[in-house]
Amino acid sequence: MIKQFYKKILYSAIIIITISLIIHFTYYLLQIPNNNDEKDKLTKTDAIIVLTGDKYRISEGIRIFKNGFGKRLLISGVNEKITDAKIKLLYGNDSETRNLFDCCIDIDRISENTFQNSRETYFWARDLNLNSLLVVTSNYHIPRVKLEFSRFFYEDNLYYKSVNITDDDNSNLSIEMIKKYLLEYTKYLRTSLSLLIEI
Repeated sequence: MIKQFYKKILYSAIIIITISLIIHFTYYLLQIPNNNDEKDKLTKTDAIIVLTGDKYRISEGIRIFKNGFGKRLLISGVNEKITDAKIKLLYGNDSETRNLFDCCIDIDRISENTFQNSRETYFWARDLNLNSLLVVTSNYHIPRVKLEFSRFFYEDNLYYKSVNITDDDNSNLSIEMIKKYLLEYTKYLRTSLSLLIEI
């Protein structure tokens, strides 16, 4: 009788946890911006932050920067083995961009994860007296970026531009993308829990 009682409690707990995770995962998915809804909605800010990772992030950040949406650009999370010269070679395909690298583009090699991105961005923005920021990253990454950046910045000072990494794929539901979404959700869940218990 007692065993049956504990089994019922265990099954009930599993069901509740499963339903909670499904709801939370759905909430995460709903926060991923639709790139089609973002066109022509960029806001001019003091600076643009590009979080390295997927392809297109840096090139998109530089494109936005060249169009006058920020006074300064930070590329955050660059591998320490990649030199400034190599970055200029990869992305400085015209004299205007090369000049921007010399005057207005900074590179952060300290950050190795999204929390460190937000922390180093805070130090950089504070030292340069920059208030409003436009953060450029992959669309599926934005929900967690918002959580991490909320540790250091007021929400009203932050804007986001998502980069859809599936633009050149045949299917938005490729196996690779499903893996990326699931992995990112586990990180998002971990960050949510850390903020909840104030770690």
